[in-house]
Amino acid sequence: MLILARLRRERIQLPIWILATALLALASSAGVQTEYETEAAREQVLALAIATPSLLVLRGLPDGASLGAFVYFQVFTYLAIMAALMSTFFVTRNTRADEERGALELVAASPVRRWAPLAATIAVGAAANVLLGMAVTLGMLAGGLPATGCLVAGLAVASVGLVFLALGALVAQVAPTGRAANGITAALVGLAFMLRAIGDATGTPRLDALTVESAWPSWLSPIGWGQHVFAFSRPDLAPLLLALALAVVASGLALALQSRRDLGASALRSRPGRAMGTIRTGLGLAWREQWPSLIGWLIGAAVTGLLAGRLALAIAGAEDVARSIQELMDRYMGGTGQLTDLLVAAVVGIAGILAAAAGAQAVMRARSEEADGRAELVLAAPASRTRWLLGYVLVGAVSAASVGLVAGIAAGLSFVADDPDRVWSSIAAGVAQVPAALTFVALTALVLVLLPRLTIVVAWALLALAFVLGQFGGLLQLPEGVRDLSPFTHTPEVPVGGADWSAAWVLLAITAVGIALAAVVMRRRELTV
Repeated sequence: MLILARLRRERIQLPIWILATALLALASSAGVQTEYETEAAREQVLALAIATPSLLVLRGLPDGASLGAFVYFQVFTYLAIMAALMSTFFVTRNTRADEERGALELVAASPVRRWAPLAATIAVGAAANVLLGMAVTLGMLAGGLPATGCLVAGLAVASVGLVFLALGALVAQVAPTGRAANGITAALVGLAFMLRAIGDATGTPRLDALTVESAWPSWLSPIGWGQHVFAFSRPDLAPLLLALALAVVASGLALALQSRRDLGASALRSRPGRAMGTIRTGLGLAWREQWPSLIGWLIGAAVTGLLAGRLALAIAGAEDVARSIQELMDRYMGGTGQLTDLLVAAVVGIAGILAAAAGAQAVMRARSEEADGRAELVLAAPASRTRWLLGYVLVGAVSAASVGLVAGIAAGLSFVADDPDRVWSSIAAGVAQVPAALTFVALTALVLVLLPRLTIVVAWALLALAFVLGQFGGLLQLPEGVRDLSPFTHTPEVPVGGADWSAAWVLLAITAVGIALAAVVMRRRELTV
């Protein structure tokens, strides 16, 4: 019955995740065949990627110029991230978040064991990841790729999802709230991406084979394990045994903790508030609720910025770069200095996505307050609905701007001792991410007032869609007008040079209009559970 209850609850969200991931696999496979139909074209791109570690940071591990291997290089990292996020959000919704809201008390009152709800969640999540792997396999098959490679690729994606399903279940046992659990698991996904990125970008290139032997950090990441199956070039399922072992161990630990833990208890305890509160405004309440999450986003931004700077310096200062690769750098990128700029822009661009997510999440908090009935208590006092909403919007805007700025400052500080001329340009790269991030604050506010019950699903979907259009629009051969729908497409290219800031001002104007519209609509609508 618990399994059926979870299947009914997830009948919309999980199919959306699975279908979207399969469509990305299909579109990427078909797009590569159209955009890079000859092996010579693919070889040229791979040679450039091997010579440009910023591309390895954003894409993955190249391993030959066959059609399947090229697709796997282009898209696997993002398929794995989607599987990881699907799994972590799913397990948090059905464990710690339900426990926090009191929904699991009814289950605990029935004659079931303490670990039964978690076991049901893991079972449904595992089945969802199996279906996700099958969907990726079918998507790549429909894109015209070899069947064996498609199957191995599907297994690799599913294995990453299973790992993060188990880690999410474990985090749910120690985190005090659903929000904290989501924050910790999202940080784990980000850490897996960064370890993979560092390992690939600092690996040993082999230009003759158009491949890179990744460095050891990649082997600390479940995403890195999935890469190393080399699905279409030299299939090897052995790395997936690491993923399976970690998933089994983490799931076992989570079930053991669940069977011994009291309902509502957690290893990480929330600090109780003061007996005499000083919160007097809706803005103060929104800030009090959000600042712990903001600290987490800022730490992620700082790590991303430091990674951008230190990785750029490490690669620019490498003396053992093959002569042929150096020639490719000079031919395509304009030299090592230009390469450093591109790497900083690419990695700080990831912080732009973090900034957008931080801002959108802050506005989504208003929906949680409304759905759980706490907003009614606030609005029973002499406070307007518009001011209540704008408090969360302002916190979201501050969050988005802070994350982008901190990433730029961290990148700049990493150059202080070795290349001080790049300090201010790196900070400017962080500032350049803010206008696009603020756009998602306004979009989330509009979704909140127009489609309150769908706020979280639609807001995250818009962010994911914008990311796909920005990262894969060219590969998928989408019309320029479609790609321009993504705010990330209009981010000024700082510090590469010749940046055009006019689009940034347009994004800021769109943000202001969107927030104003949300405020007007909020004045006229009632609260919705």
